[in-house]
Amino acid sequence: MNHILAFLLEHGDRGIQYRIRREILQESPSNQELLSLQKKILEKPKVKKIVACRQSDGWIGNELHGGPGKGLDSSVSFLLNYGVERESALLKDVVKVLLEEKEATSYRTTFKGGEALDLGGRGGNKAVKAGILAELGEEDHLLVQDEIRISLNYLKASLSYHHMDDFSVVNQKQVRYYKPDARFPGSNHFYLLAQTQSWRTPENMELVKKSFAHCLNMMRGNSSTIMFKTGSHFVGPFNLNWNFCDFELSEINHDSYAFVWWLRNLYKLSKIGMIDQVPVLKKPYDYLCQLVRNQDIVKKQNDASLKRYKEILSIEDSWRKKESIFCDIMFYAIITLYYAGYEVKDIGIPIIS
Repeated sequence: MNHILAFLLEHGDRGIQYRIRREILQESPSNQELLSLQKKILEKPKVKKIVACRQSDGWIGNELHGGPGKGLDSSVSFLLNYGVERESALLKDVVKVLLEEKEATSYRTTFKGGEALDLGGRGGNKAVKAGILAELGEEDHLLVQDEIRISLNYLKASLSYHHMDDFSVVNQKQVRYYKPDARFPGSNHFYLLAQTQSWRTPENMELVKKSFAHCLNMMRGNSSTIMFKTGSHFVGPFNLNWNFCDFELSEINHDSYAFVWWLRNLYKLSKIGMIDQVPVLKKPYDYLCQLVRNQDIVKKQNDASLKRYKEILSIEDSWRKKESIFCDIMFYAIITLYYAGYEVKDIGIPIIS
């Protein structure tokens, strides 16, 4: 029987090795071995591909919100996932350019619908910028603090709702959209709180616990996507998948993206700091822990689901070896459980054959 961390450190990609040593084992980034690993991470083909999309001023991609290499937000998340240090010159330049006032650029510092979403507090340009800054350790900036305040206000307002019809309506085409003054939280609100610390007073922590439990119980079982209406147009806000607490691995048989979005959602929420205090929220993390311990997280995925995982969350350079597939999937689960407060150092696994 091997311990999972020892196995990942021996067989995992340099990015996996770096993140385990830096984040779980809390080694100093000035450690010579970690400095060497950081240089090797920057030489990875997939990382270099994203870096090649860097503008002359340090912006990565050609707009604010979009996929890796296109949107700044996903490009930053991609690099952090691969183990690029947020203190690196590459990501420090992102902070600098994001905070600059620019009159004209060859790329878009916004995204379509972002301004309207800002007015509705629903994950617009300001929220996306705040999320990037928070990921890069810049939560003291006024923009981040403003979005934290908005997030807490939305969570507080959610306690006054008891049904979807209290904050949203369905039009004649059966499109459900938020009422003009709706204050119901979305993924951007919860994800920002998970990434930041300054809001964590006992009063606010209690608010987040109550709101999360309340919203989960109200929204579970409903698969409707709620849109945001501005003028004659509808734009898609950053909805949270409120059914993530009831996810079963068998769902991949009818939706190949089901597992990868579920796991990414758990990772983004893992640092919220109260998972063990909200039973309905702890349930999916317990399920993830079970999938890790019995290895069903690898063994019971089908080819289509594995393909989606490789496209979206993979860190390994290739999946030619069984160990590479195992390490790629296990690592993301382990780092998620670690941030959710689980003890991961003693998780044992059989020898991979």
